[in-house]
Amino acid sequence: MRNDDIWEEPAVEQEGDLSAVAMGLVGDLTMEDVHLDQLRQAIFERVEHLDQIPALLRKLGATDWALWLADMRAHIGVCTQCHRYVRMADATTLPELVWLGDRVFCHACAQQVLAEHTFTCEACGHDFHARHPPSPFIVCPDCESPGLTLAMTSLAAQLQRARRLDLPATLTLREWLDTLEYFDWRCAYCRREEFACMDHFVPVTQGGGTTKDNCVPACVSCNSTKGGRHPNIHPSRTEGYARVAHYLAQFE
Repeated sequence: MRNDDIWEEPAVEQEGDLSAVAMGLVGDLTMEDVHLDQLRQAIFERVEHLDQIPALLRKLGATDWALWLADMRAHIGVCTQCHRYVRMADATTLPELVWLGDRVFCHACAQQVLAEHTFTCEACGHDFHARHPPSPFIVCPDCESPGLTLAMTSLAAQLQRARRLDLPATLTLREWLDTLEYFDWRCAYCRREEFACMDHFVPVTQGGGTTKDNCVPACVSCNSTKGGRHPNIHPSRTEGYARVAHYLAQFE
């Protein structure tokens, strides 16, 4: 090792200077003996602050370096997100995000990445993980079904239609599903046929928006019969219209 009488402690200002520190303080070992990147990681494993490095390297012998480097990979990793060295004892993987495999993260980055890929299902209300935000609505894989797809398709189309006409468009997926479940996913007017489309009780052409207090499920026949007429003008199915009006009145 280098004689203490000729030891000169280099000025170290930030972690980025670790390579310069290592190159000047290797002692009897040369860069052919120890790869610089391995040396940086070995140093990081044993010190908490950069100003501890000179005193540490004074005490090292070749045997110490050999032991460090032998198990270095078991103790030191690089955070996938911030690319900083991290002790494996202070690191974590994210098995919930299966597409990341065994990538290592520091705890701060792990929390950030997990939050970015955690979504709350608009159908069941449970949290789930996804690589990309689901669209057009946030729905978990467990809730996906042909019926839900039809519900989301009709809702997305009618929200877009209302916005295009500058009408209220506040109906959420959860509210729309509550309405569908109330009517057992059948037509709100005849109560016989299965839900096929969304009907605006007060038609869009009459100023009715896509809102919780104006939308119900309908079959093709009832939707076609009702057409664009206001419900107060000669309803063709009085009982059905009265039932729908009573249901919607609670949300006004």
